[in-house]
Amino acid sequence: MLLSGCSEKSGRPSDNTINPSTAPAPGETVTPRAKPKTFPAVSDPYDADQAAANGDVVNVHGKMYNLDKWQLFLANLDMGVPNQVRITQYTDEGDPILYELVYDGAEVIAYTYDNSRDGFGSDAGRPSTVCRGIELEENKESGSHYKLIGCDDDETGNTFWFMNIAEEAEQGS
Repeated sequence: MLLSGCSEKSGRPSDNTINPSTAPAPGETVTPRAKPKTFPAVSDPYDADQAAANGDVVNVHGKMYNLDKWQLFLANLDMGVPNQVRITQYTDEGDPILYELVYDGAEVIAYTYDNSRDGFGSDAGRPSTVCRGIELEENKESGSHYKLIGCDDDETGNTFWFMNIAEEAEQGS
């Protein structure tokens, strides 16, 4: 299932795949998009309160903060509006793992994975890749979750995993 919603109003494809009709014609001048803002600095230790204060979407063992930023990111993705979001999820031991997504407003999501503060994992070295969209994968056993699709580096792209918030809220009630 691919995300959709406001695509009828925007006239943009809702699957966020490359669309040749939106590419500039030969010789056409295109105004470059604004450079994305940098994410707030991460200090050590990077606890959930600091992450939330920095504007991150935070998941601490199922307790979520700043979910409106995730929902806005998905809406902007669907409407073709440039946006960015950082998700910080905490391991069972309390170590932060960061997922940074920067959408260019046209075709791609630049994704960076940072597990350098996970004391029980092996530091992956902040790998990045470019992906074409986000998909909601339905799974009755482990719960539905969002994943990146069409990534240039599938190994890095497969590090992104975020629970379907609507389903999580239904299970909690």
